[in-house]
Amino acid sequence: MKVTLKYFGQLVDVMGNHEETREISANNSNELLEQMKQNNPIGHIPFQLAINDKLIDQKAAKKLNDGDVIALLPPYAGG
Repeated sequence: MKVTLKYFGQLVDVMGNHEETREISANNSNELLEQMKQNNPIGHIPFQLAINDKLIDQKAAKKLNDGDVIALLPPYAGG
């Protein structure tokens, strides 16, 4: 299935872009995050996960669907 991944904050620097469409084999959010952490140095960066503009609990394995937009949102900073 194809999903769009959006990165924000320092994740842009680590991933090398703001957004990408990627073919994935993961069936749920937990599988996707595990695959991403194995292939990218993002394990040390805290972030929240949003699927289709809704924040989700990362401990819950949310089913992914073709065309989902998944955002990785590090903590907001600034004033």
